[in-house]
Amino acid sequence: MSRTVRNRLRLCVVTVSLLAVAPATAMAQKDVFVDAFIGLHSALPGTYGDEGPQVTKEFERLTSAFDAWNRSADAAELELKKRSASPGEFVLHYVEQQQLEAAIDAMNRAIAAEPSRASLYLFQGQIFEATGRTPEARAAFVKAREIDPDDPVAAYLVATRSQTDAAGDLQPIVGALLAAGDRRLQLPPRPFADLKLVRDLSAKTPVFAPAPYVAAFSAFSGRRFRDALDLFRGAIARDPLLIDPAAQSATLLAGIAALRARNGADAVRLLETAVKSAPESSESRRVLGIAYRAVGRLGESISQFEIAVRLRPDDERARVALGTALVEAGRLEDAERELRDTIRTLPTSGDARWALVDLLDKQNRGTEAIPLLEDAAALPVVAGRVHLLWRIAEMAHSYQRDLDHVISVVSQMARLAPNEATAYKDLGLAYYRAGRDDEAAIALQMMTLLGHEDGETLGAIGEIHFNAGRLDRALSSLRRAVSQDPERIQARYVLARTLQRLGRDQEANEQLAAFDKLRATMFEEQRIKFERETHTIGQVAQ
Repeated sequence: MSRTVRNRLRLCVVTVSLLAVAPATAMAQKDVFVDAFIGLHSALPGTYGDEGPQVTKEFERLTSAFDAWNRSADAAELELKKRSASPGEFVLHYVEQQQLEAAIDAMNRAIAAEPSRASLYLFQGQIFEATGRTPEARAAFVKAREIDPDDPVAAYLVATRSQTDAAGDLQPIVGALLAAGDRRLQLPPRPFADLKLVRDLSAKTPVFAPAPYVAAFSAFSGRRFRDALDLFRGAIARDPLLIDPAAQSATLLAGIAALRARNGADAVRLLETAVKSAPESSESRRVLGIAYRAVGRLGESISQFEIAVRLRPDDERARVALGTALVEAGRLEDAERELRDTIRTLPTSGDARWALVDLLDKQNRGTEAIPLLEDAAALPVVAGRVHLLWRIAEMAHSYQRDLDHVISVVSQMARLAPNEATAYKDLGLAYYRAGRDDEAAIALQMMTLLGHEDGETLGAIGEIHFNAGRLDRALSSLRRAVSQDPERIQARYVLARTLQRLGRDQEANEQLAAFDKLRATMFEEQRIKFERETHTIGQVAQ
């Protein structure tokens, strides 16, 4: 049994031991806390305008769950102390409770007790990373690799956290990962620690913190939960969703209920009555704008949003609604002006930036959109940051052809979703297209160790091996590539060249014939497409 496997098994034993003694209420209360946090954020957009009581309810639940979580965590810690638990058990306890500084102290004690365990340094490094202590994280990964050079996770972390770009320095890393593949090493289902409370991939689009709540969400993401609660309380006390005098009027609520029931006519009638009763209420105006928009009365919707913004210039909900309604009405210049003004007034508005990016992208102005996305990425994103970064990468590639920028962004994606094989595929292919073969090989090999491969990536891996002179490996990867995707033309060509190098001329000629046939088909399809497009353009001109 290798040292890597022994270390992983021993860490698993510690984990199981902890779970066996930790009170179930500790983990249950954390789950309630996270669920209340998600519920609070879900209510804050004020999609209909009647979410104020839900905001109050979820915040109260969040506060109560935090207190209960703390009590159960203290009880669990006391139990560990009573039975003289090992330092490793304390590490896992503190990580579970999101007390990462305490986890680092406990990890130092665990390492002092067992300084030759590579898995401890790997875990230590990932905790350091989660707390922003990058140099210490890098040193921990290097130490883990020194102890166990065969561990592919340690090799990958050292390679991707290295401060050097020298290709020669990466050869041992490539070798370690290839050797792990040769051994058909099965990594655990989630070999990298994911220490975030809310999983980033739980959302399919970026979920931004509302501008007035950014400080609270920043404290939450920094695990300063008590500070976050105080900041949430202050922001809620100023939120027009809750404090607007007309926000809870019976007529307004009846109109919103009709809107939720998809009864547009009644909704508009009731909400118009609510606005007449409270014409200076920004919330009444905003909600009437929502109803007008829902029933297709877009011009009147825009007018109501404009009044709401005039009454309350710091209302992000009304401002973003106005900007997107103007886009919907085809008033793109007005929409851009409004969204840019929103960003000037509310510099922490991620939603305004996202809406403006959509507008610019529709106008093929992606170069202007990229800085907006990067500013948005610096804001608190509850979930979906990977999708935000992917959009930056797409635009950097499409509009700027900036491969280094793409690699930088996709590297961040891989760190956000460290256990997702497709993240390593995206990173590996970015390196491959930039001609950085060793780094591509490292990322793509990690992808295969996580159990994913397809014709595209196998073709890239095969070409990388071919370029490095690893012909047997190239042959194996390229054969699998064309088996999975027979029409992958580049893989056919490199497979033919590999067979030529190996002196297998008959097989090489067969692959070249297949390549020529695919290429001829591709050229014919391009010719037909060009003729169709030319014909269409001619008809339009006439």
